[in-house]
Amino acid sequence: MKNLRLLLFATIFCCTEIIGQGVSSFPTQKRVSALMNEAIKTSDLPAVVAMAVNRKNQKRSYAFGKAVWTENTAVTTNHIFRIWSMTKLVTSIAAMQLVEKGLIGLDEDLSTWLPEMAKIPILNNGQLIQAKKPITLRHLLTHTSGFGYGGTDRELANFNDSTWEYKDSPRRFESGTQFLYGSSTNWVGKLVEKISGMDLEMYFRKNITGPLEMDRTWFNLPDSLKQYIVSNGSRGSDGKQALTELPDRLPLRKATDFRGDGGLFSTPEDYTLLLKCLLNNGTLNNAVILKKKTVLEMTKNQIGTISMKDAGAYFDPAFCCNFTGITSPTTKWGLAWLIQTEDSPYGPKSGTVLWGGAFNTFFYIDFKSGVAASIFTQHVPFNHPETINLFNKFSEIIYSVH
Repeated sequence: MKNLRLLLFATIFCCTEIIGQGVSSFPTQKRVSALMNEAIKTSDLPAVVAMAVNRKNQKRSYAFGKAVWTENTAVTTNHIFRIWSMTKLVTSIAAMQLVEKGLIGLDEDLSTWLPEMAKIPILNNGQLIQAKKPITLRHLLTHTSGFGYGGTDRELANFNDSTWEYKDSPRRFESGTQFLYGSSTNWVGKLVEKISGMDLEMYFRKNITGPLEMDRTWFNLPDSLKQYIVSNGSRGSDGKQALTELPDRLPLRKATDFRGDGGLFSTPEDYTLLLKCLLNNGTLNNAVILKKKTVLEMTKNQIGTISMKDAGAYFDPAFCCNFTGITSPTTKWGLAWLIQTEDSPYGPKSGTVLWGGAFNTFFYIDFKSGVAASIFTQHVPFNHPETINLFNKFSEIIYSVH
């Protein structure tokens, strides 16, 4: 994937023939495991799970390490990870379901539905100004609404919100004019809740995770599942120290405000069901989550000539969000994800859609090749080479034909 550090670093792993257009078979599970066992030898990661599926219903996986780093239980594909911004895909699907039902339009002014969002002013060179253009669902789904994060914009990182009365940080520009990754998808979640009359936990269970039998994917995990949550860790305030385990493996409190931009727990097995459903154009087994034409629309460039390279980009080196190697002048955004515009040296073709989460979980769907893959680790800072290198190698292996 040229974009996840050009998937993200150009270190060719072995001499292989890359899968071309259409679907080809994966290497054997034995070969995948053997090559990944060699790759993991140079990594400091205490646990990693990678999975891939294709349109031939083949599945390959790799799991290494301990679920709880200080204990002896081996991590598996059914262990539970914090997926952070990979929540955004689920929320975006929920919104597109409402679009399919005619309950909201992609280009409809949302000020009636979300007046608390519409009145948030724009911060420009230290000055607050009122917006002139309405925010639409398309703007929110494409991160062109003006909402950012303190971890993606320097002015927001330095903004004093001690007396701030609004329900989100200031916007940074008029909607539809620029790209800034941020809290837009949280507002999508609020929109889904208002239109459906359900909170996101309930909506997801009824319309997405329930029908797909993603029974370990929740904002609030049932008590019986909490034992399967894996450890997570940090590399210090500069993001360059030795990896150490953080003490908050188990959630300290029950979520009551469900964020559409992050907060879900899930497993590699569960999330792969979602990716396979999308790879199958919105259908898996007897569950129809989206129409084929909707999935196709979600994969198209929705930001036109707007560049995803932000001149004022900012990130916290201890946490998030350094997009170096992920976004470029050529990458685009669809209605849920980044769109890769060039073939990757690791296999995925142009048109592949992808995204990830702050604790270094990543996924992609390559519709041309008929392949979907993901990797799950739990450490910050985001976009770390320890995870990226392994995902590149896993991709290269599953795309190889021998």
